[in-house]
Amino acid sequence: MADRKAELEKKKAKLEQMRIEKIKKQELEKKKKEVSESDSKPKGASDDDINAILSGLGIPSTASATTSPRAESEASSEARTETGSVVNEPVMIESTPSMITSSKAISLGFSKVAQTSIPPKEHIAYNKETQTPTEHGDREDGPFVYDTLQWEDEFHSTGGGPVDSRRLVYALTSDEEDSLSVDTPGGGGRVQREVQAASALAAEDMAKVTRDERAGEEQKKEARIRILTEQEREELEMSEGFQLFLSRTSRVVERTVTTRDALDSFIDYRADADKKDAFDSKEAVRVTHKFVEERWSLGRIVASLDWSPFHPELLLAGYGENQQMASSDPDGVALVWNLNFPGASPEFRLEESSRITSCCFVRFHPHLIVGGTYLGRICLWDNRVNKHTPVQRTTISSNAHTYPVFCAQVVGTQNAHNLISISDDGRMCTWTVDMLAKPIETLELQKPVKSMSLPLNDYNQLVVGADDNRAYLVHRHGSKTGVQSTFESHTGPVTSVHCHPVSGPVDFSNLFLTSSFDYTVKLWSVKEPPKPVYTFEGNIDYILDAQWSPVHPALFAAVDLQGRFDLWNLNNDTEMPTATTWLEKQANLALKRVRWMPSGNTVAIGDNKGQVHIVDINEHLSQPRGDEWNKFVQTVQKMKTTPSWLN
Repeated sequence: MADRKAELEKKKAKLEQMRIEKIKKQELEKKKKEVSESDSKPKGASDDDINAILSGLGIPSTASATTSPRAESEASSEARTETGSVVNEPVMIESTPSMITSSKAISLGFSKVAQTSIPPKEHIAYNKETQTPTEHGDREDGPFVYDTLQWEDEFHSTGGGPVDSRRLVYALTSDEEDSLSVDTPGGGGRVQREVQAASALAAEDMAKVTRDERAGEEQKKEARIRILTEQEREELEMSEGFQLFLSRTSRVVERTVTTRDALDSFIDYRADADKKDAFDSKEAVRVTHKFVEERWSLGRIVASLDWSPFHPELLLAGYGENQQMASSDPDGVALVWNLNFPGASPEFRLEESSRITSCCFVRFHPHLIVGGTYLGRICLWDNRVNKHTPVQRTTISSNAHTYPVFCAQVVGTQNAHNLISISDDGRMCTWTVDMLAKPIETLELQKPVKSMSLPLNDYNQLVVGADDNRAYLVHRHGSKTGVQSTFESHTGPVTSVHCHPVSGPVDFSNLFLTSSFDYTVKLWSVKEPPKPVYTFEGNIDYILDAQWSPVHPALFAAVDLQGRFDLWNLNNDTEMPTATTWLEKQANLALKRVRWMPSGNTVAIGDNKGQVHIVDINEHLSQPRGDEWNKFVQTVQKMKTTPSWLN
């Protein structure tokens, strides 16, 4: 109970203390409010104080205070209030002499006032065409405003002289005596000093830039004329960029030099056409030029020829080894020649450690070349790479070729194509062009194959020629794969085989040619094995190659070991060649390969001395007429009726 009472007493004391503090706080706020109100009210001044101030200023004081109209009005109002009635009489204010005297005696004086100069807000007006003052007399109408810069004709003339409206002056207040106009000559004002300082700074910067440029040019000149050391020179010459530059520029210069003689500066296009290059009416073929390179092709056997499907003027030639070559030279070389520049060096040189036995352009890749070697390797070159060696190469293993590859050809379409290769032991391998690590399939023919050809638009069948005096029809896919038919009539090894490539009103894709060591060329049909349709004789040495024309259905070319080149037009004669020529009267010159240009007007012939001869065919012989297909059908039927003992 006692604790409860003590707790109540403490609470009462605390409440009393809080009440006292609240009262004190209210009184303090009240005092502050009174002080602030008193400070805000103006302090009154007595008459004596006013008179003292006026006397100090030299103004006499008034003798007595005058009654103002407002005071009199207030007095009358009080009188009306006291009487309680309104008197409608005018109130007259009488002017006393003292009032008039005091108002006239008042005089005013001047005093100095302190002025503060606050600059105006900056206003900039730009000219749309230029932001620099124009030449004398060329400025446009209207003032040029920039802070305090104004055209002088907007102000009064200084010094009383005539105003020049074309000068730009800097207008300042009159008390700024140290300021001068911009165009004042010899002035020493602040503006002129700033302009001079800025001009000097700009001139110094310009001189510094000029010195830096001269120093940089001197350094570049020293770098250009710096003499390289022997090691640096060798590194530069062996670099890939320098080799690519040298190869490209030297080829351009060589083309220019070699074609200079072909340009006739005195040609007259109004005169009759010069017929010195035209064929004579009795001339069927003519050798125009030959490709040979002293180091890389001379003395080597031309093993393979192929025309580019993308650039018709490019010719690929594969060469075997040279018995007299240097020890550092590779055994196998392939050169790409340009028909447009017959006197120039080859466009590309491809090398391989083993001699090349076959090579061709990849039909669906303009930069790739594939080839087979005597050791059994398949090589792939890319002319975009600045080196002569293959970018891919197969290995010699039991899963691939281990004998010389005499046949290599790309077959298929743009989206589905493969590389087919056949080696001398009869193994046929199918490869993906961009992956030569392992063949995707193999087929054992067990025949000593030396040549191969595919019928037109048929990628499953192919015809091969072998050293056993026979030709074979082979199926790659289907229920029956391998050798399907045998064509036997030759008495010597088959050196070449070629299926009919011409498409036209009549399909002759079932026909193919073979050449042999037995001095003959035979015509066959895949539909009528095993005997030939016809045998073409007349040669007295080994026939090493025979090829159909790519445009004429009844025309083919053949070359033999004696250097003889024959053209057979079967619609004209089946017993004797239509045209025969010996390319060169050289001893031991053998023609190894013949390939038609896709246009059908030119053939390339490779020999055993490393030379590639270009032969033009007369147009009346190379180009077919409209009835050639029907005539060839009759010719084939006539050849089939020939007695079999002649075949």
